[in-house]
Amino acid sequence: MTKYVVLFVSLLAVVMPLAAQPYIDIQKPGTILAAMEPVLTQIAAFEYNKSHEPLFRFDAFLQGSLASPADVKRIESRLLEILPSATLAGKQYICRQLGYIGSDASVPALAALLKQQPTNDMARGALERIPGNASVQALRAAVAATTGKAQVGVINSLGQRRDPGSVAILKPLLASPTEGIVEAASAALAAIGDRAALSALEPNGSGATGKRRLQVTEEYLHCAGRVAAGGAPADSLKAYRQLNNAAEPDTIRVAALGGLTALAGKQPPPELLKELTAASPVIQAAAIRLVSAFPGPEVTKTLMQTYTKGTPDAQTRIITALGRRRDPAARPLISDAVKSSEPGVRKAALVALSRIGDGASVMVLAQAAAASAGAEQSAARESLETIRGAEADKALADGIASAPGAPKLELIRAAGARNQVSAAGALLLAAKDSNQEVRRESLRALRTAAGPEQSAALLSILAATQDATDRRAAAAAVAAAVKRSPAKVAEVVAAYDSSHDTPVRTALLDVMGQTTSDDALPTLRKALTSTDPEIVRAGILALSEWQSPVPMPDLLNLVKEGATPVQQVLALRGYIKLISAPSSRTIPQTVDLIVLAAGLAKQPEEKRSLLALLPFYPTRKALALAQSMVDDTAVTREARYAVTRVQLALGAQDQ
Repeated sequence: MTKYVVLFVSLLAVVMPLAAQPYIDIQKPGTILAAMEPVLTQIAAFEYNKSHEPLFRFDAFLQGSLASPADVKRIESRLLEILPSATLAGKQYICRQLGYIGSDASVPALAALLKQQPTNDMARGALERIPGNASVQALRAAVAATTGKAQVGVINSLGQRRDPGSVAILKPLLASPTEGIVEAASAALAAIGDRAALSALEPNGSGATGKRRLQVTEEYLHCAGRVAAGGAPADSLKAYRQLNNAAEPDTIRVAALGGLTALAGKQPPPELLKELTAASPVIQAAAIRLVSAFPGPEVTKTLMQTYTKGTPDAQTRIITALGRRRDPAARPLISDAVKSSEPGVRKAALVALSRIGDGASVMVLAQAAAASAGAEQSAARESLETIRGAEADKALADGIASAPGAPKLELIRAAGARNQVSAAGALLLAAKDSNQEVRRESLRALRTAAGPEQSAALLSILAATQDATDRRAAAAAVAAAVKRSPAKVAEVVAAYDSSHDTPVRTALLDVMGQTTSDDALPTLRKALTSTDPEIVRAGILALSEWQSPVPMPDLLNLVKEGATPVQQVLALRGYIKLISAPSSRTIPQTVDLIVLAAGLAKQPEEKRSLLALLPFYPTRKALALAQSMVDDTAVTREARYAVTRVQLALGAQDQ
């Protein structure tokens, strides 16, 4: 209720002053403005730290009067009358309004304010907006009548107006000894942006020297761009060609080359082609970048010809540019550049092959990756992983079957990184290689490259291997393949049933655990009753990896009736792990499971795991459990932390 009372009082504060105004006869000219006299008096006396209500009221009044030109004219006249005697803050507000509604009638009063700061800025803001020749003439006249910051401001305003008639006034200022004046005048001329302004900014004729000449030259470039956009490209071309000479700084020359390029059409201009062999690395780099943006085989040919004569840095840039162009004509040159004596060139070529390479490039990249190290090897491997196309896919798969040692390993790694299913057959063969590193790398690659179609072959490899590390790698590959087609878990179960080798059977149980397939549950449950402790252990670990709480009763039963303490501990840890698996249980039901597990936990590790769960299920029962474990010295710190977190959660629930 209180906030509505405050709102009502606030509305009254606005409405009552309006209601207190005398009746206004809107049929009589000037009566509306006369009613604003008290507000105008307040505006004339306005200070920045006072209420802005008079300003808001006059803004609303002015907006309502814009439809009547006669009323606007009377308002303008009245504002001009109070302008001289107004405070500085009042003058600023009045100038802002005159900028919106002012006419030639406002120009003399505003011009008088141009002579000094701070009124210069206020008046300029208005004169920039008032249309017509009178306001421009006032700004022109003020250039000679002002000095310092006030003069700089007036010059800036002429640039804002983009007044062609001001060129003759601004040009002499380019020779000013004052840096700020030169900067403002050159920027204003560039903003005007016509042929006369371009001529005035011509660096050799501007009279500016040193740092000031550089400022003028930069604006000359900007002006040339405006002139070209305005339909006079010939004048702009002349300016760009003039600035592309050795006497100018590299930054200016680069900008000039950019201007020439923008006006060149479909073929690079001769001036740009010439700079492909420039002595300045900066100019040459810019030329290579700009030339390479033009389409067509002739440009590719030109860049390739330049490559043979370039410095190592130039060759590196050209190789990069050719790679981005993706023109197959450059492929032989780039492939040959992989053998360059310059590291930078070699690396650029290896990167470029990822964009421009084909089937033949695959072995080039594999050999480079095998023979190099550091940045070059990383570049070769990345390109081998990203090069695309049916030819590249086929070459990679064929290379796995035929390449020697180190390059073969690089191809195998790339097949895995590319998830290249078409290489799965070659990888399966390589997984039986006599070279241990080749076998293991192939099995790792098959985790991503193999599909359900390869599950049987992978199971055969798993069953045949005698090496524990290879067996684990094969199991991971089988699990990845079966996950892509859960129905294939039947093949895993069949392989388990037909095997009498304990290491193989434990590996297959691990695969079943990774699949989380209900079809594997009967086999895993049976494994828990085996007389072979390794099988029991593998079954416990597999069920502990389940992605649902389904095996929890099986594990709990083993906790209570396990044949050995080790089995009981493993089963309890798996049970605790599955408590947080996604389920439809309520929070209190989950807490009941935690309490049950706590009663069975004997080792600190299990107790810590349970305490870590409690903050996620905050109930009074969870709090009581945490408090009951505070006196257990092995987990005191964890119990106190759980108590604090659960208390905080319960406190938040009670609010």
